Formats: sequence, C-alpha cells, structure tokens
Amino acid sequence: MRHLLRAVLTASVVIVTGCASHQRDNYVRDRAATVAYEQPLAQLWPEVKAIMDERGYSWRELPNQFVLETEWLDSGGGTLGPTSSTRYLIEGVTLADGRAVLRALRSDRVQQSVGVSYATDKGTGNPATGGLADPNGVGRSTSGLAPEQKASYRDLDLELEFFRKLNPKGATALEAEASAKYP
Repeated sequence: MRHLLRAVLTASVVIVTGCASHQRDNYVRDRAATVAYEQPLAQLWPEVKAIMDERGYSWRELPNQFVLETEWLDSGGGTLGPTSSTRYLIEGVTLADGRAVLRALRSDRVQQSVGVSYATDKGTGNPATGGLADPNGVGRSTSGLAPEQKASYRDLDLELEFFRKLNPKGATALEAEASAKYP
C-alpha cells in the first residue's frame, strides 16, 4: 500500500509539473502576442530580417513599408511521403501612440505524390491481363500530385522569438511572471 501511495504521489508531481510547464509556455507565448515595442520599426526591421535569414528564408519587401513576404521553404518530405513547405508574411505596424507591433502570418502547404495504375477497381478488366482494363497497360502506371493542401495562421512562436531577440529584458520579465503564476 505504501508503494502504491508513493507511486501515485510521484505520478501526480510529474503530471502537475508537466502541466505547469505547458501553462507557462502558453502564457508566455500568448502574452508575447500582445507586445508593442517602444523602438521604431526602422530600428526593429533589420533584426527581423536577420532572424528570417537565420531560418534560411529569402524574401521580398514592399518599398517604404514594413512588409516582408518570404519565398516557400521546403521543410520536409521525400519521394515516398508528402512534401511540405512554409512561407511567412511579416508585417510591422506603427500604432497611434508611436509604439510598434510585429505580426507573423505563417502559411504551410503539403503536397502528396500519387501513383496511378491502369488496373480497374471493379474487376471489369480482362482476367488474362490480371484485371487490367487495357491489355497493353501491363506494368504501366503514371504518377502525379494530389491537390495541394494549405493552411495559414498567426505564428505566435515566431513572434515570441522576435520578442526574445528585440526585447530580451522584457522577455525575461515575462518568463519570470509566468514562472510565478505557474510554479
């Protein structure tokens, strides 16, 4: 009984610690999403571009505006699995009070290679050719791509990365606040 009680207490501590860590991470990320910087965008923008450089992205900018659109960057896949890639639209906006905000919109796309054979699925083909509808199609197949799947969303993790690089003191204070709130 004593061992069972000890095991239950240990498991409870692990679960609570894991939940607190998750809550801290969510709290920091969600609060970073509302950050407004005291520095002007002209001062922040070179660091934004450097961060995207570090991530391996190339981009285009709108002249005289703080809008950056990256090219698609492959993020995985192979000949047998789906191919995925990501791009970003980063926008800097100056608020009425002079502070600046940075927003990152992430777009992901996934494309799956598919193979198509000439075999019928209803058994209407010639039994002498293994069920193929076209007797000359023995061993023939073709391949192509399934329709592309896309999803776009605000990337709070990237915005948090901006915050940590552009305002390290503010990020440290926010993480201390999260640790106090979710010990």
